[in-house]
Amino acid sequence: MIGCKDTSCVKDTLNALLNRYGIGKNITEIVLENIDGLATYKDNKVIINVLKYDEIANEASGQSEIVSAFLLLSSLYSLVGTKRMEEIIRNEYGKESPIYKLYEILFK
Repeated sequence: MIGCKDTSCVKDTLNALLNRYGIGKNITEIVLENIDGLATYKDNKVIINVLKYDEIANEASGQSEIVSAFLLLSSLYSLVGTKRMEEIIRNEYGKESPIYKLYEILFK
């Protein structure tokens, strides 16, 4: 997957990807809140729907790699949308990677 086990690592990975793809945003925090929709970006924060997060965390049975991949995908979704997110995930991890397969389950 992405090699992360906590939100700090996800944030660092996300910022590295944003930099690499010339997306002029810097994420300072990833937070969970009750919001409409999956995720949103505001004031350098990615806010992820806590109910969706809980659903994924429960389905993943505590597998931090899957939860981290969900956080990365949700964050990218809030920043660049599904089309650009697919391009980034495909280029960085490949179409056969577990994170790309999770992308397909969640966003296609």
